[in-house]
Amino acid sequence: MRSSARSTVRRRRSPSPDTLTLDWSQSASSSRHGGDALPSAPRSRTRHPRVLSDAKVSSDLRPFVAEEIRLHPRVAYQGLLSEEGAATRVAAALPPLQRFRHDYAGAISIVDWDHRLPSSNLVLRVYGYYGEDTLDAGHEAFDDRLEQIAERDKYPEFDVPDFDGLAADEAYEIELSPTGQIGRCRLTSAWRRTVASRDATSAVTLVQGSDEYQKLVASSPSRPTYLGDLEAVSWTPPCETDHLRWTLDVWYLLAFDGRIGSGRSFLADLETKQIVSVRDFSVRTG
Repeated sequence: MRSSARSTVRRRRSPSPDTLTLDWSQSASSSRHGGDALPSAPRSRTRHPRVLSDAKVSSDLRPFVAEEIRLHPRVAYQGLLSEEGAATRVAAALPPLQRFRHDYAGAISIVDWDHRLPSSNLVLRVYGYYGEDTLDAGHEAFDDRLEQIAERDKYPEFDVPDFDGLAADEAYEIELSPTGQIGRCRLTSAWRRTVASRDATSAVTLVQGSDEYQKLVASSPSRPTYLGDLEAVSWTPPCETDHLRWTLDVWYLLAFDGRIGSGRSFLADLETKQIVSVRDFSVRTG
């Protein structure tokens, strides 16, 4: 049976035999490089059954964050966000993390390391799952990554992996200070740029009918035709736009020099059939 260890911050719960926590009380030993070894978690632990969240099924990820946040071993070593109530406090400060088109069956929330000691800019990673099968796969991926970290987490001079890129149905990356202040939030799931043709057509039609687009076309008579037409490029979650619903980002390229492109972005709400935002964008290739 595989072994794992993890550090968690749970909401108003007494210690449970099903909750695994890192034991940092092991005394440090001197390294051969003259430094002190980091205290290590025990290397042989039996995996316990996963503790099910009280949130059950939810249309927003914040209840799962409030239920439990896990700490990267290097974050736990520094004693950051380990106090009782930290998970609830962090969740309350988050912007809405609303579902795309499926409710969430569960989530894994991790306060990740910034590869610095002491840390100055942490990352809260929230991985959302639509079903028990993908949730189980997420827990498996977390345990695998934790074992990789444990294999290398011996001395402060040694860098160790973080928890970026775990498998999930939706993945968010949120800037987080060591004291729990929330910063910028973004969706990191690669599927955000996969837009069904029906949705793309609906969004482009909305933009074509907007006054903002008509004025833009009229003011750009010399725009080269090789720049193409309107293109629906990605789904955008509420946490990135402060809009109530998911939107489709539609780009209209105005210039491209072979390396850098610039133009106008239209956020289309397909539910209300409105353009909710118009803004400039720039993109670099390569």
